[in-house]
Amino acid sequence: MLSALLVDGRDRGFAERLVAIGATGAVVTSHTNVRWLTGFTGSSGTLVVSTEEGAPMTLVTDGRYAEQAARETAGSRANVRVVECRSQVDVRAAVASAVIAVCGSSGPVGLERSDISLADYEALDAACGVAGSHLTRSRVLDASPILADLRRSKSSAEIERITRAASIADAALAEIGDVIGAGSTEIDVRDALESAMRRHGADDVSFATIVASGENAALPHHRPSARRLRSGEAVVVDFGALVDGYHSDMTRTFVVEGANAAEMLERHAVVRAACEAGVATVAPGVVAHEIDAACRRVLASAGLENELTHGVGHGVGLLIHEAPWLNASSYDVLRPGDVVTVEPGAYRVGVGGARVEELLLVTDSGHLVLSNSPKEPTCPPSPPTTSRTE
Repeated sequence: MLSALLVDGRDRGFAERLVAIGATGAVVTSHTNVRWLTGFTGSSGTLVVSTEEGAPMTLVTDGRYAEQAARETAGSRANVRVVECRSQVDVRAAVASAVIAVCGSSGPVGLERSDISLADYEALDAACGVAGSHLTRSRVLDASPILADLRRSKSSAEIERITRAASIADAALAEIGDVIGAGSTEIDVRDALESAMRRHGADDVSFATIVASGENAALPHHRPSARRLRSGEAVVVDFGALVDGYHSDMTRTFVVEGANAAEMLERHAVVRAACEAGVATVAPGVVAHEIDAACRRVLASAGLENELTHGVGHGVGLLIHEAPWLNASSYDVLRPGDVVTVEPGAYRVGVGGARVEELLLVTDSGHLVLSNSPKEPTCPPSPPTTSRTE
């Protein structure tokens, strides 16, 4: 039984950050941030937030979601006033009215520049303009980085959901080990894994499951095909479970037994060592590019430094990819409450590849590994083991 996921107080933290950048209010348009601030899970809703102490947020939605919005926001203890509209024109007018009430005719307004479309911006501007309150460029400030940064600090209830999702993924992988062998197709492995995750309690999959064998393993985001697994080949399996909106993410690489397995086993060993080096670096106060560098040093020692074609990790939460970002150019500083991946790989076109990925919670004193499936390349995998580091 998951504990209640309460969002009360998040609006004040957001409001304080808006004041810091000079905004008098904000319009939140991404479903992810609307959910994080209010608890509302519907697919149609725009949120107007005031910086005034005690002022409720205004959630504008349509008739399909009005009752759901009222129930979910009440259950999450968010300070929300729900406004129901009958048409998209009415939605825009209601949002504009809320913006004017909060920001007046000239006050600076925070928008999610990384989410709002040009069409929606122009429609909102036109609706505000009817009352002489056009959203001129000088009025608009970017609220996207604020929300991305606030979502990094996971609450105990959020951590509980991510941990549950990770344990479901572990259990599912252990259950379908006999499918990961010569003769099975990539699609067979995907279908067995996704079915097992749902049987173990996942609401859905975190993202489109990756199963890549043989030469396909050189493609980091390969989509499973009807290709059959063959002896001596590597099989990269990248997957996760979704629990109450929260994601998990894990990658394991297996090598199908066979006479030609030596090269893939060696590649796997190097990538696994690179992952372990990166994981050992994860702690509060560490700059993200240091983790990337730790992984790459191990790959370089084996001459594989040019075969890692992506950053080594990212944050995980309501989105499968979110802040902080772990790559060679990232200056994000890890802090307690971050949930991140460490996922180095080595890929050679025409040969194959390997990737090993762990999911971690940054703690006050170090980290906790949330993905507990064995990292050995043998097929099928052995039962999950617990790995905790503080």
